[in-house]
Amino acid sequence: MKAFRFTLEAVRTLRQRQEREALEDYIRALLDRQQVLQLLEAVDQSIARDFAQMRQLRAGGCTGAQAAQAQNYHCSLEMMRDNRLADLGDAERRVNEASKAMLAARRQREMVEVYREKQQAVHQRLEWREEQKIMDEFAIRRVTALSSARTDSYHD
Repeated sequence: MKAFRFTLEAVRTLRQRQEREALEDYIRALLDRQQVLQLLEAVDQSIARDFAQMRQLRAGGCTGAQAAQAQNYHCSLEMMRDNRLADLGDAERRVNEASKAMLAARRQREMVEVYREKQQAVHQRLEWREEQKIMDEFAIRRVTALSSARTDSYHD
């Protein structure tokens, strides 16, 4: 009996590597998105603290210059927040693209795996058929040997 040999083993290996790389890209994209979310959260916290400081400043009385400076700082925080939101949108797009690439790579690998399974099933059926032929030959030889032994014993 000869061992099963998949004719597209090199393609299978390539597809597995491509899937693994796509998965790693997806993981990196998820981590990048998480990092952007953390930065956005930090800016949101800064804005919340700034609001509290501005209320205290106004409640305690402040000069117009101090109010203008506080307003400028608050505007810069809002711009940072807008930039982080844009970064988050970019990160979301990269996650979606990486997800699609990973799923496509998985489908490509699965197609090769399905073909491998079919090829292995054919190989197995051929092996079983060959084993059955050998067993049939043994059975025929055994019957023939027994028949000739009986025939010889009748002639004696």
